[in-house]
Amino acid sequence: MTQKYDVLVIGAGVIGSGIARELSRYNLDVGVLEKKPDVGWGTTKANSGIVHAGYDAKPGTVKASFSASGNKKYDEWAEQLSVPFKRLGSFVSTKDKSRIGKLEKLLEQGQENGVEALEIITDRERIEELEPNITDDVEAVLYAPDAGVVAPYKLTIALFENARSNGVDFHFNSPVEAVESGSEGEGFTVKADGTSFEGSYVINAAGIYSDEVAGMVGDDSFSISPARGEYHLLDSEIEGYVRRINFPLPSKESKGILVTPAAEGSIIFGPNHQPLEEPSVATTKSGLDQVLNGAMKLFPDIDTGKIRTNFAGLRAKAGSDDFVIGESDAVDNFINVAGIQSPGLTAAPAISEHVVELLGDKGLELSEDPEFDPNREPIPKFADMDMEEVAQYTDKYQAARDIVCRCEEVTRAEIEEAIDRGATTLDGIKFRTRSRMGSCQGGFCTPRLIEILSDKLGVSPKEVTKKNDESYLLVEETKKGE
Repeated sequence: MTQKYDVLVIGAGVIGSGIARELSRYNLDVGVLEKKPDVGWGTTKANSGIVHAGYDAKPGTVKASFSASGNKKYDEWAEQLSVPFKRLGSFVSTKDKSRIGKLEKLLEQGQENGVEALEIITDRERIEELEPNITDDVEAVLYAPDAGVVAPYKLTIALFENARSNGVDFHFNSPVEAVESGSEGEGFTVKADGTSFEGSYVINAAGIYSDEVAGMVGDDSFSISPARGEYHLLDSEIEGYVRRINFPLPSKESKGILVTPAAEGSIIFGPNHQPLEEPSVATTKSGLDQVLNGAMKLFPDIDTGKIRTNFAGLRAKAGSDDFVIGESDAVDNFINVAGIQSPGLTAAPAISEHVVELLGDKGLELSEDPEFDPNREPIPKFADMDMEEVAQYTDKYQAARDIVCRCEEVTRAEIEEAIDRGATTLDGIKFRTRSRMGSCQGGFCTPRLIEILSDKLGVSPKEVTKKNDESYLLVEETKKGE
């Protein structure tokens, strides 16, 4: 049976989920097709989490038109969706005063892009006041107080939950195989994992695969080249050692190796920039060494013994090196939202609103739904409550006293609620609760998580996966409790 929608969104990263949530404000039938088993598992989940101020994008580019405006919307998004977001401010640093001209150029770009409160600081005492542990060699910084950090995976999960509660249908494990336009340009049929979906409008937010999806309707106007960025993540024990988002002067290829606090504690180094022929998130020794060396140019005394883990993410770089946002020239009512690399996370709120406006301009009726609720409640964090507060959750009282993840103090009640909200894998639980993100990286809690997933989903422990792509953990079934 074909499922019919007013709008079909392909891709459930932060962009696709943001657009879906924005569409849920209106009396529309909206469906989202995602090839992975959860939201935000492409470019979204493995990036720096930086909400840029907006000075880096060249004026006149599509990136520039959405960066500063997207930044300004983050306070509202964070409050409504209950996600971690901190306006820490950012530094672009130079060790050579003769290069202050480059900082001035960035400042001028930022002002032209609508960024407020930018300033260049050359007073060493003030630099140290704002960032006490930065290398003594830094002589000048561009300071952007409005820059911030967000947990990108938690943001995307929150957008998904809010959109779903407002009526959007999400279809996971649904890789798109074909997009066919109807006769006389009336609607589309999208085939995904053997199922057909119909939509009057299609939004292509497929990340590194967006050129392939566009090609399904005869649109070859852009191509996507994946690039890998590697990171180190440090223990939250040294939280506070780095206070701002710290960049070196940018190069043509990237903004350089940054050092930043994460929205949920700890410190992140990265990313480097590695163009790829085929997508891969495998880390490399040479790449991670490059990241570490770059970070230590700004913070040479940081305790590298506190590195907890490393990871890599992918960027979807269009040939133009700019965002590709607009209706396809090949077919009406097919909207490309592609090439969304940095500062795509920053721009996401503004892009979401813009795409919905585009749909309205193309004839989609946008009548507001009076029952739309913009707010989303997070999973209760029982470790932050006293026992009297926990006892108010009478149906979860015992589960809220059962600590499953000791490193991050995550209870069984939180694990079970994460599953109730859509987690079907170990990574799905991790990104919702932070279990397996602590110092032992899941060494203690993984067996319990497998047991809980098995019980809640009604499957054998052998069927529980890390991320549902043949990433099984058990070969033979174990005895319960052992």
